[in-house]
Amino acid sequence: MFPEILYIQAIIIYSFRSIIFFIGLITEYKKRIIKTKSDKILSVSIVVPARNEEDNIESCIESIMSNNYPKDNFEVIVVNDRSTDKTGEILVNLQSIYSNLIVLKITDNTKHKNLRGKPGALQVGIESAKGEIIMMTDADCIVNENWIESVSKPFLDENVGLTAAVTNIKPSNGFEIAQAVYWVYMHTMACAGIGINQPLGCFGNNLSVRKSDFVQLGGFENIKFSMTEDLALQQAVFNNNRKIRYLISDDSSVETLPCKTFKEYLKQQHRWALGGLDLGWRAAIFVISSIALWIGLITSLIFCELAWFFAILFTRFVFDFILIFSSLKRLNKLKLSIWIIPSAVVFILMELFVPFLLLDRETVWKGQVFKKEKT
Repeated sequence: MFPEILYIQAIIIYSFRSIIFFIGLITEYKKRIIKTKSDKILSVSIVVPARNEEDNIESCIESIMSNNYPKDNFEVIVVNDRSTDKTGEILVNLQSIYSNLIVLKITDNTKHKNLRGKPGALQVGIESAKGEIIMMTDADCIVNENWIESVSKPFLDENVGLTAAVTNIKPSNGFEIAQAVYWVYMHTMACAGIGINQPLGCFGNNLSVRKSDFVQLGGFENIKFSMTEDLALQQAVFNNNRKIRYLISDDSSVETLPCKTFKEYLKQQHRWALGGLDLGWRAAIFVISSIALWIGLITSLIFCELAWFFAILFTRFVFDFILIFSSLKRLNKLKLSIWIIPSAVVFILMELFVPFLLLDRETVWKGQVFKKEKT
């Protein structure tokens, strides 16, 4: 009788979590249906931090400049953050082509003394921005041609302070396909979180904030440092009682590069795991529900009750499939749906690594070392 209780609890806990998130997802989707009659065109500043991005920066800028948005209503600010390659030279050439491209350069002498890493570069760019809306992406990203219009529209509601949207990965092998599905899964859960009024995260390479809100918050200088500056900004805007939107659509998406090696992938997961600690009790709920699932799986194997093992696994796969499929449909990426279950196996196995990753409080990003302070 004792093992059966564990199996049933595992199924109920994970099912309950999944249903809550599905409700949140539908709630957030419905917000997207609301139309505005306003014809106002918002002024937008797109901030792109770049550190040694000679292979990517030109494609990124060209994709932004190709957007279907009035050229007089947006500017692109690239912050060259102490690059040692040809990033600077490429940006100079691009400036001769695009009149609305602004290049700012950070050196060791001019960097923000109180800000480390990417937040410092973003702060420099946002301080120089003239737009009402600050849109942020990374130098290794390619944006959709309707990106600016799609992401800026929610800000026509003056109560909206921040908008997050999807970053896709263009995969070329099985390892990268698993990453692509995982990113969709992460966005789906984050979007659902906003639907239930709980900010759970976002991706800084597709994040936008109203400049007046950013200024009111005191910028990144006044926001607690985090390994994931995007989550820190999202939480700050939420705690300031401002509305947040999470867009899952093809038009509002950007595309980024996958991790090419497993070592690189582990470093990424390590940084995200350290940043996720800032979620507090919200992170605890994820951990507890995952532990319940694992206890059920392991116990069923110990007692050789394979029927229960596959029942628990089936529960996980079904709910994950439903959530991820709903986002793939909105992103016009249904071809990836056949990879949801195989990728879910990778998700489950990665959950075993996360606790061990957290033992190391230091992480390296773009050649810079950051340490997560214990709270």
